[in-house]
Amino acid sequence: MQNRQRLGLLGIVFSVSALSAIGAQEVQDDVIGQPLTPWSEGALDIHHISTGKGNATFVILPDGTTLLVDAGASTIPIPYATARPDDSRRPGEWIARYIEHFHPGPSPVLDYVLLTHFDPDHIGFVDQNSPLSSSGAYRLSGITDVGERIAIRTLIDRGSPDYDYPRPLTNEIVDNYRHFLADHSSHPGMRVERFIPGRNDQITLQYDPTGFPGFEVRNLASNGVVWTGVGTNTRQQVPSLESLAPEDFPSENLLSNAIRVSYGPFDYYNGGDLTGIPNIGNPQWQNMETPVARAMGPVDVHVVNHHGSIDPASPFFLATLRPRVHIIPAWSPTHPAPSVLKRLLSERAYPGPRDVFILEFREPTKATIGARAEQVKSDGGHVVVRVNPGGASYRVFVLDNSSESFTVKAIHGPYESR
Repeated sequence: MQNRQRLGLLGIVFSVSALSAIGAQEVQDDVIGQPLTPWSEGALDIHHISTGKGNATFVILPDGTTLLVDAGASTIPIPYATARPDDSRRPGEWIARYIEHFHPGPSPVLDYVLLTHFDPDHIGFVDQNSPLSSSGAYRLSGITDVGERIAIRTLIDRGSPDYDYPRPLTNEIVDNYRHFLADHSSHPGMRVERFIPGRNDQITLQYDPTGFPGFEVRNLASNGVVWTGVGTNTRQQVPSLESLAPEDFPSENLLSNAIRVSYGPFDYYNGGDLTGIPNIGNPQWQNMETPVARAMGPVDVHVVNHHGSIDPASPFFLATLRPRVHIIPAWSPTHPAPSVLKRLLSERAYPGPRDVFILEFREPTKATIGARAEQVKSDGGHVVVRVNPGGASYRVFVLDNSSESFTVKAIHGPYESR
């Protein structure tokens, strides 16, 4: 492996912080009731951050490259949707502090940010009461809160540079986001790109590109275009807009960016709010899960689309992916839908064991679902997937989200990758 200055710094920081956190224990000796040990070189860490207000996933690739998928902040009051750890800070601030705690480098920087789509629980809700940035050019919420605190090298979204599909994106949330981009484009260092389906070279290892064979981030879908599974070829799932009535134009959820992260035999899926079973009377082309599943094939860890809300996890999708682990990034009392949890747990969907982890399983939701709610492995907390070097096995950690102690509440696995 190439001896890069960055990796040397990572190693120094890791050694010092690990010894400080766990004393005389072995570096990989994670213990329930103690803080999670830091990332180590060669591992793939995938942190699903539980703020109770939206989606955010912080990924540390095997060479220390960092990726943030979404930074949501749905701050409109919703009954029973309390903030985690509490509401003393905005969700984007909690996300930034989480990244700063677990970041492997000497000074936090995000090599990549991928925004799956432009809904507030994925990029941040803003209104006239949202505080202004230090420059005064935009308001702080979600991704703009993170970007105010942590440098971003490459930001990837579905709309750059025109933000005009399926119609011009002009609302308070997207306008604020674009003000953020314009303000940061005046400073060297942040590049903004459009997510391109089919590619496997848009998110790559930055510090040791050849040191970890079998690692890949594959772009699966975006803006209704889906990878075919062959080379970088794609096909258009959404019909031409000219052929559609305005009420049938694709939604933000349907247009979500989706990725597969592979490391040797290990595969992980995250697709934002990508749509599955169409609503009654809606056209079948709105089922984005089926073409994605056909291209992607089986995975070990499946992040359930759209927080597990009504339409995702179609029978075909589940039968094709056959995940050992399901993660539901739920935060609202409407997530997950009883029918979705039933499908996830059913061995009629596909045979074999499976474990379900829910970031925030609200009490009203449990009461609605009934006895099946007791079958999940975790009903609250940050969920961390730690893949061992080479990708042959992985573990799942549930961390306390009631404070910033990051205490391990539960350890599951090791699971064998397929």
